Amino acid sequence: MKAFIYRCCRAILKWITRPTLTGADNIPSGSAEVVYVLHHRAITDLAMLDIACVQAGFVSPFTPMELDAQDAFSERHRFFALYRSKGGRMTAPSKPDRLLRLLESPPALRDRIVFVPVSVFWGRAMSGEGTFFKNITSEDWAVTGRIKRLLNLVINRRNIFVHTGRPIPALSVSDEEEATEILARRVSRLLRVRLRQQKQTALGPDFSHRRTLLHQVVTSTNVKQAITAEVANGVKQSKAERRARKYARTIASDMSHPTIRVLARLLRWFWNQIYNGIEVAGIESLEEVSASHTLVYVPSHRSHLDYLLLSYLLYFRGFMIPHIAAGDNLNVPLLGPILRRGGAFFMRRSFRDNPLYAAVFNEYLFEVYRHGHCVEFFPEGGRTRTGRLLPARMGLLKMTIDHQLRGLPKPLALVPVYFGYEKVVEGSSYLSELRGADKTSESITDVFRNLKLIKQNFGSVQVNIGEAIKLDEWLARHTDSETRTSPDLAQLGREVMIGINQQAELNPVNLIALVTLATPKIAIEEHRLLAQIRCYQKLLSTLNPERKVVTDLKPDEIVEYVEALGLLTRDEEPFGPVLTHAPFSAVMMTWYRNNVVHTLALPSLIACLLVKRRRGISAKQIQSMVELIFPYLANELSARTQDHTVQACLDALAELGLLERTSTLPEAKTTAHSVSLYNAPPPAKPEHLQLTLLANLVSQTLERMFIVIQQLAQGDMDRETLRTRSQGVAQRISRLYGINAPEFSDQRLFDQFIDALIRHGMVFVAEDGGLTYDPAVERVLRAAEFVIDPQIRHGVLAAGTYT
Repeated sequence: MKAFIYRCCRAILKWITRPTLTGADNIPSGSAEVVYVLHHRAITDLAMLDIACVQAGFVSPFTPMELDAQDAFSERHRFFALYRSKGGRMTAPSKPDRLLRLLESPPALRDRIVFVPVSVFWGRAMSGEGTFFKNITSEDWAVTGRIKRLLNLVINRRNIFVHTGRPIPALSVSDEEEATEILARRVSRLLRVRLRQQKQTALGPDFSHRRTLLHQVVTSTNVKQAITAEVANGVKQSKAERRARKYARTIASDMSHPTIRVLARLLRWFWNQIYNGIEVAGIESLEEVSASHTLVYVPSHRSHLDYLLLSYLLYFRGFMIPHIAAGDNLNVPLLGPILRRGGAFFMRRSFRDNPLYAAVFNEYLFEVYRHGHCVEFFPEGGRTRTGRLLPARMGLLKMTIDHQLRGLPKPLALVPVYFGYEKVVEGSSYLSELRGADKTSESITDVFRNLKLIKQNFGSVQVNIGEAIKLDEWLARHTDSETRTSPDLAQLGREVMIGINQQAELNPVNLIALVTLATPKIAIEEHRLLAQIRCYQKLLSTLNPERKVVTDLKPDEIVEYVEALGLLTRDEEPFGPVLTHAPFSAVMMTWYRNNVVHTLALPSLIACLLVKRRRGISAKQIQSMVELIFPYLANELSARTQDHTVQACLDALAELGLLERTSTLPEAKTTAHSVSLYNAPPPAKPEHLQLTLLANLVSQTLERMFIVIQQLAQGDMDRETLRTRSQGVAQRISRLYGINAPEFSDQRLFDQFIDALIRHGMVFVAEDGGLTYDPAVERVLRAAEFVIDPQIRHGVLAAGTYT
């Protein structure tokens, strides 16, 4: 009779529900014997698990577990529950009979058993104070009753998530010397912990009502002190308190899961309309980190779709939606309330001159962290208009570090996230700004306005999640407990931006931009374009064998794909097809190039050092020059200096034929070992053009740095004068020599380079503000003869006489 009732229930649920299986990567395959573990036994949960596993191609919880007749062991089902219902309430944690039998099974089976904790979420809303309807239809940290489950079945039948957590192999907890009951208690305890972690990861912490949270913020010690300071400045006590409460209301999010469900459905339709697909990598690492740390997502900011994409992906992968820091320019009628209910909390661009607002915001962020809710903010502060990552701003990073030091139940972990777009929806507004127009104020309506103007396919999106930076461990490494020195926030900011860029994956548009923009006239013959794309794919794959960093499409498929996106133009000539860009696309392609140029920065620098030399030089000489120049290049491009060794790059370039390697005996007869010399191929070879195109990737960055060094060598100037003169020379060179790169004369890049020179001890600031430099600067100027294009070098020297 029980089997008949279950089959009827399963058939009905399969007809009316659409469960989503998340965490499928946690279900082992091969020879492992999977055993599913539920929190409590409920026929609807079991049916959802059964339906989801069968639909996804995994073993059903009702598949028997058997050995051969010699071992004489058989188990009808492969699931059990940790709790049982008794009188409508859950009994104390039990030792399920099936668990005991499995732990007593023959070693041939027991050593292959893997316990997979399973949580079934009927809706994703946490219950709290609110209406009876809201509470009866939300998920709860208490056990769900039959009436509530029936209502949830009717209301949330298309919003059911079956989440499988990190498995526990029986072999990892078994001990031949321990009694079976002791092993069972240990396994049950571990599984209860995993199930609770799963629930918090998916639903978030058990939040109080928003009014209670805001009351905690306003009555905190820090806010009270700020109110007292306001009163001391002549503001009435009641007025200061009202102002603090108003600030708290305008800041705090009001997450609404009904709103989130509606937005999730709208976004799914929206993505299907504009994108070919959304690819995700690295998300499987979040579950393990979230078990011990509160996650703080720190993504790149290239589009207003960034936070919508990340929340959407986390929601459908079974993770809690983060509270998102948004600029108050988005807190406008109609749009603001929707974003607030979707998890956004709003902040002013600057609140240095408003201590009360700063105290309220700071305390609100602390309460969110203290409750264990994940947060998302953009370390760059605003969207990048050039495609490069902007330097990290310290505001929210400093608050996050301060709250970690203040003390939290769970330490924080910063999670870098990389967004790679094949076609950004704000393209038209970015284009006008890249051409010199004033920066427009940010608004999410830009997305829809641009979509209305540019009705076309936007390709695919790549979302890559990087390795988490655990702040408790980071602080332990970067804080001196004896001197109690403060941690270097700038260093943390650089590590975050490097962590984002390390997850870059080159899409077809990135590859095309890297090649075409390196040509003198932004035009290239098709066969040369295909050869260069193939060269970059092989080079990147050789240097990054541990992960995928470039598209798997073939070169001809890449060209066809980018042509279909409308970003590449084909001209048929008598000598063959030539590929180029329309004026609109040519400027935008600099944006896509700048997204990923850091991935080839070191090979490009080596190419710059060799392509114009007539004589070969040794790896030791190349290493010396790279050590002098590359740290500044890596600083500007947010690249890690030790990702690839110089020798690895030399070997890869030589293997591709872009460098020629010869052996010669050293002049000193102290050793019999030969020395390898590297030089560029002869100009007549096609590999010489390939090396030249590779060198051109960072040549403009090196030319901009040369401008600063040349101006610095003239002496007698302060920092402001150096930056102003350098920017003026860059603008002159850009105009006279046709450098069509908006970032070439970007003031922030000059400031960033000067800061790096001072930080690395190449430039010194005197007490009167004057600048002096290390003798190594003169070596750089001499080496520039072999790196900087002669026309550009002479143009810079000539421009210096007019400054």
